[in-house]
Parts: sequence; structure tokens; C-alpha cells
Amino acid sequence: MEERDESNYELETPDIFTVVNNYFLLFFGIACVMSSIYLQGLFVFLDQLRIGISVSSLVGIIIPMYLFFRRSPLGFKQQLRILPPKSTMGVYVILATIMSIVTIDFIYIISQRMFPVPTEFTESLKTLKPEGAGAVAITFLGLCVVVPFAEELVFRGLVQQVFTRNMDGVLAFIMAGLFFGVVHLSAHLLISVSLFGILLGFIFYATKNLTYTILSHAVFNAVSFIQLVTTPADHLDDPPFYIQDTRLLVASVVFLAFFLVKIKKGDTETETP
Repeated sequence: MEERDESNYELETPDIFTVVNNYFLLFFGIACVMSSIYLQGLFVFLDQLRIGISVSSLVGIIIPMYLFFRRSPLGFKQQLRILPPKSTMGVYVILATIMSIVTIDFIYIISQRMFPVPTEFTESLKTLKPEGAGAVAITFLGLCVVVPFAEELVFRGLVQQVFTRNMDGVLAFIMAGLFFGVVHLSAHLLISVSLFGILLGFIFYATKNLTYTILSHAVFNAVSFIQLVTTPADHLDDPPFYIQDTRLLVASVVFLAFFLVKIKKGDTETETP
């Protein structure tokens, strides 16, 4: 009998999205996000922003999501589509993410004309900029490991799956991406973060595998982390060097389109778990 590819079929009942009211699930997801934001604000007040990044995501999102979805008929990993990846598709996702960074940063620079960067945001970046090996490790863990995992659980694993069951799949990942941008609560980041959220939504839509969106999110944040560490504090507002060459922008758009097509074709999908 031919083995079915687990990564490219809709979840069959029973699953939590069919046995639990979807409005309740959305409320639960929003409550997790708001709890994380509140906890992050508390750590900022205590002047512990760096530690707060990991703790707020862990306590506000990851633990509640795990405790809730582990009781799902399909279990935590299967219900949220955290499946084993294949290396070739992982490479496509990484390269697509890197190409998208150039485009998204370019759009971010343009959007600053409409929504100037608040002084508080720049000051928070200076506060977050790590000094010393310990601070670098803690900041990297929070920004590049814990946050991508937590946010993908709630925005793609929960919100996008709810939307997909109630509307067209393309509209679902666009709406989830826009929601991702709005929840970040920063006007100057709204357009760029929403675009990145839509990209993540497309990857999840195409692969049905949350592992790839976690990977993409981690790569995106890792590039931002490298920029934060290597850029002098008084130049954090300066645009990245690659923004100044439009040829890089054109090349990145072309390669981004190419890798997105490869991802959508799904010719290197996940192994059957």
C-alpha cells in the first residue's frame, strides 16, 4: 500500500479544531499573547528586559499552549503540526528568509516616512544590546530560540489553523500575518512585520509543517540579533548596508520568488512522522 505523506493532507477528525469552539480557541490564543506582552512589560519595569524576553514567552505562551494542546486527541506536536523536516526544504526556507530580509528591511525604511521610529524604541534597542558573553547568550536564547518557537505556536499553529478551517487557505494565512503585525503594537513596524507574518503564513500553508516557520522565524531574528550585536549603539538607527544598493533589492526579490515557488511545489516535503 502506498504510504501517505503526512505533511500534505488536512488533519482528519477528531482534532481540537473540530471538537472545541473556534472562537474560544482564538480567545485562548489572544489571551496567551496578551499575557506574554504584560509579563514583558513587567520585566521592562524591573529593568530586566533581556531575561523578560525568554520568561514572558515561556510563561505566557509556551507553557499554556503545551498544557492545553497535549490533551488534544492528536497530541501537542501532531495537532500543531510540529513535524520532522527534510534538509532540502529547510535550505529553501532558510534562503527564502534571507532573501526576504532585504525586501522587508527596504520596505521598513520607506514606511518610516509615514511612521517615524519612536525614541523609546531606539532606547530599548540600546538597552537590549548585549555586552559580554553571558548577555549575548541570554539575548540570543530569547530572540532566536524561545520567541520564534512561542510566536509560531500561537500565530501559525493556532490562529492560522483556526482561520484555515473557517475561510479560504490563502486568505487565512494573509489574515494571520496581518494579525501577527498588529499584535506587535508598533506603528512603524506594522507593515514590515505584517509582511514577514504573511511570509511565515505562506510557508505553513505550503508545507503544513510548523517546524519550517519556526526555522524561518529563528533565522530572521538571528539576522536582527547579529545586526544588534555588531552595530555601534549610536548607529542603531542607520539602515543596513544592503539597503543602499537597489541591485541587491532586485536580486533578493527574484531569488525570493524562486525559493517560494520551490517551497510551494513541495517536492522535498517532510518525512512521515
